[in-house]
Amino acid sequence: MNQKEQKESFANPGPAGLMVLAFYLGALWPVATHQAPHQMANVLIALGFAGGLVQFTAGIIDLKNGEIMTGNIMLAFSAFMWLGFWEFLGKSLGFIPENTTIVDGWVFIIMGILMSGFTIGHLKAPKIAFWFMIFTDIFFLSAGLFFLTMKGILWVIAGWSLPFVIFTILWTVFGIVLNGVFGKTVIPMGKPFIED
Repeated sequence: MNQKEQKESFANPGPAGLMVLAFYLGALWPVATHQAPHQMANVLIALGFAGGLVQFTAGIIDLKNGEIMTGNIMLAFSAFMWLGFWEFLGKSLGFIPENTTIVDGWVFIIMGILMSGFTIGHLKAPKIAFWFMIFTDIFFLSAGLFFLTMKGILWVIAGWSLPFVIFTILWTVFGIVLNGVFGKTVIPMGKPFIED
């Protein structure tokens, strides 16, 4: 099997990985912005479990397809969703302490730094993917700094960045799927800032 055939042995799994992330963030957003009581965050147990599985699978397929950046990003998001699953399950069953902010803070900061680095690579991606990364960077860095400092404005920024992340996910998913189905640009994704 030549490299081209091997690279195209799977379809693009990105939409599936992004959709489960949108579901997860869609549940997190009303809790994070105090539109829903904190107890409703337990919905993230099921979404974290399902999302972690889907994103892990999508990441492996991306890597199999030769997509080093998106594959690794998807696997990192998988770990993030597994963290949410385990923390919310552990807190609800009482085997993880209620306050995990110091640990969460450093995990979110490290994720934010990694995503910021990968944002540079997205200068060569469609603009909608670049903006997804920007809003994701804002979320992780603001949330991480909030957990470490407990300054409320940082959580407001993190919480209200989520609708922008979700919007860019929806646009990207529709763009990839519908443009692929119709074989032409139905949903414009925006030309990259840097083109080869």
